[in-house]
Order: sequence, then structure tokens, then C-alpha cells
Amino acid sequence: MSQSKMSNVPTKANIEGFVKRGYTLVEPSLSEDFHRDVYTQLSRVFQSMHNDFNPHNNILPMVPQLWKVLDDPVVQQTITSILGENYLLHVHRHPHISRGQPKQKTPAMRQPFHKDGHAVKPRPRHREPWWLIMFYYPQTVDLHNGPTGLLPGTHVLPELGVEEDWYNPPKIEQKRDQLFLTDQYVQPNIHPLTCKAGSVAFTHFDIGHGAMMNGTEFDRFACKFVIMRTQRPTDRGGEEFKLKDPVSRHIGRWLGYSTQENENISFADWKAAFINSEIRERVNALYMSASVDDKSAVRDTLLKDISNRLPSENGDWILDIADASNGLALLGEPEPIEGLLNKDNEGYLINGCFSAGQAGDPVFVPRLNELVKHQNPLVQRHAMSALGLIGPTPNQNETISALDSVIRSSSDWDLKVYAIQALIRQGALSETIPGLAIAAKDANTYVNAFAIEQLCRIDDDRARSAVIEPLRRHRWMEDPRYEQGKSL
Repeated sequence: MSQSKMSNVPTKANIEGFVKRGYTLVEPSLSEDFHRDVYTQLSRVFQSMHNDFNPHNNILPMVPQLWKVLDDPVVQQTITSILGENYLLHVHRHPHISRGQPKQKTPAMRQPFHKDGHAVKPRPRHREPWWLIMFYYPQTVDLHNGPTGLLPGTHVLPELGVEEDWYNPPKIEQKRDQLFLTDQYVQPNIHPLTCKAGSVAFTHFDIGHGAMMNGTEFDRFACKFVIMRTQRPTDRGGEEFKLKDPVSRHIGRWLGYSTQENENISFADWKAAFINSEIRERVNALYMSASVDDKSAVRDTLLKDISNRLPSENGDWILDIADASNGLALLGEPEPIEGLLNKDNEGYLINGCFSAGQAGDPVFVPRLNELVKHQNPLVQRHAMSALGLIGPTPNQNETISALDSVIRSSSDWDLKVYAIQALIRQGALSETIPGLAIAAKDANTYVNAFAIEQLCRIDDDRARSAVIEPLRRHRWMEDPRYEQGKSL
């Protein structure tokens, strides 16, 4: 099986492929010796760990060479082409190791196919790339030493079709050069991410993926990083992307690229696709919502669907958003979203918040600022998420004040991270320094790390002063015993 196609410059084909398939692969401008050295350092780190302990977020100070990968021009240009300027490296990191098992038959799955969740606590899912996963492979990856298996195109699907079973990974079937899952999967075709040493893969945060078995005698490493978009995209112009399906066209246009327009369709044809049991048909119908001849009928259908899909009392109130909320955001009509935001029912409120964030219209900000103070912390989370997605508005001072109050008054560390992430998406503003300075001293590592990251991005002496003490206490000293190959 041939290696995945790769580029050492982010091209139109890279980004177009990312939109369609949910991943792209590039080659940094670093030497083979560099990648071998990183592999050696990673091996030493894991050899020093007891009971298969993983260093997770501390891998960067333990293997500081990884910063050269993150700072590589090809890597940075590719991230910028997907996430835009001023992106932020998430404070969660995870070096994946697939231990060599020479007697293991390959190809086979080591993990079930799954969609990643955010570190520790969930975040709403978006088809638009607000988050990006990066995998760095310091060694060559082939079909037999544990490639990452991807399910292309599943980044736009709400489910994979099969529940995750971490004790019984799925069986795969090989026909010539193709790998397949059972027909129960919405998308059964597996793409094993094979590549040369030093390659970097970028995947949409919601793509279905899973680690495959390593049947060789050598360990395989994949260093995972998560990257955060901090601002809404702007028009990029340039050559038109050739995208066929409505959801891909939507993502391409949202990213600021030129795409074909959807053809107008009748309400009857749209509704037939929308109620179709085939997930892809339903998803594409959602992204045709603004191209239907009877907008009011579409609006009423979407609102009814939202009403029928409100989260249950014991459901996941962060992830269980009615997909119709995405269609509602495309209609360009604030009234139905405002109607959801003004209901007493909290299930309607979270769908209204989500749809408001998707629409990106500043008209919703005053109500969202109020909902940041709601008694239900799940409604608060959705309101803050939406404020971050909308970004700076004329009501920004009120937004900053509402988010600042969460940082100062809440005992829920995850709620504070939501507030900080929303503040980050307001921009590098001096007005955010007081709240971020408090958060930088918080006992929770995610709270203080996100605050420190943002303070370092604000060109203000008060911001620099606010990070000195927290950074001094976070200082990590490299251990020379790693250079000598000795264990801790």
C-alpha cells in the first residue's frame, strides 16, 4: 500500500482535500537526522516511565525539539490556511505510542473508530474548523507499524454508525489495496495514514479515526497537538474550489474560499432529503436550507425538528444539539433564533445559543451576555461558546464583563476555561488583562495555562507583569540524564 500523498508546501489541493476528506498531510522542512533524534528522545522518555505512564501535556518540556516542528514554516502556513491568523496551540498534548508487537497480525485495529472529545470536558461540535488536530510522525509509518486509521469524510457526519467498544476493536477486511469495515459503519472505507518520517498530518477535530496495530519490533510514535481558531475567517479570494456536495461548499465558503453556488430546489425535494434515513442526505439537506424556494416552510420544519430533538434530562447537554440548528443559522433570519433564546425551556436555550454562534450575527450578543449568568451551567457554557464564535462586537465591553465575572466567581474550572476561551476570541485586548491575571494564578492547570497563553499574546506591560510569577512557578528544567539515556 502506497504512502499517503504529501506536500512540503500547503497548496490549494491540500486545503481542498481537507475540506472534502477531513485531513491533509505535509512535510516540514526539517532533516532526517532531526526526526531520528526526536524518535530517540521520545523512546527515552517512555522508557523512563513506570507502568506505561504517559507524559501527556508535559511532552514539550521533556522533548523541547518538538517546538521546531510546531515552528516550522510549512506547518505554520498549513495551520494558517485552515484556521487563519493568530491561532493558538491548545495546552493539551498527547504523545501516542504504539508498542511493537512482532507476533501481531496486521493490518488490524488496536482502537475502535471514534471522534475525539476535548481534553477532560466536552465542547460543542462544529463542521466549520474551529479546532484542528495535528499528528507528527518522527518515523516512517507503513501499514504494519501502527498507522492512524482514518474514515475520510466522517468529519461532517454526526455519527459513525457503530458505538465505540474499547475492549473489542472492529474487524477489518482487506481487498487488494483497500481496507474496509462492516456495512454498519456509515463510511466503511479506511484510509491508513502511511507516510515518510517527519510527516505532519492535520485532521478535522471530528473525523473518525483509530490507531492500528503495530506488528513490528519497533515502537511507533505520533505526537498529537490540538490547535484553536481564535477569529472568524475573512474572504481569501483566489481560485475556486471544486466542491460537489453542499456541506463541503459551505465549509469552503466559510473558510473564505470561492466555491460553486448551490442550485435552488423545491421545498418538497428538500424535505424528502431532510427526513431521509441516510445520514449524508440529511446533512447535505441542512446545508441547502438557504437554497429552497419556500424559506418559511424550511424555517418551520427546522424549528419543529429542534423541538423533537431536545436533550433528555440525562443526556449530554453539550453534544446533544439538534443538527437542525445548523440549518437555522444559514437562513439569515435572526427572528427564529431569537425566539429560541427567549424561551424558558433550557433545551431550547442551548439550541438557540448554538445556532446564534453558528450564524455569527452580533444581534444575538446582548441576550447571550445575559445567558452567561444563567443558573444552569450548561446554558452558560453554550452562551460563552457562542460569544467566542461571534467574536468582537459593539457590545464587547459587556461581553468581557460577563466573562470576567465567571472567572472571578465560579468554582467550576471548566466553566472558567469556557470563559477564557471566549475572551481569547475577543482579541488580544488590554481590557481582558484583569480577569486573565486572576486566572493565571488559578490552581487548575488548564485554567492557568490558557490564561498565561493569552496574556503572552497581549502587547501590554501589565500583561507581561501578570505572567512573570505564574511562569516562574511553571518553569521546567530539562534533565541531562535523558541525554545520557538513563532512567529517572
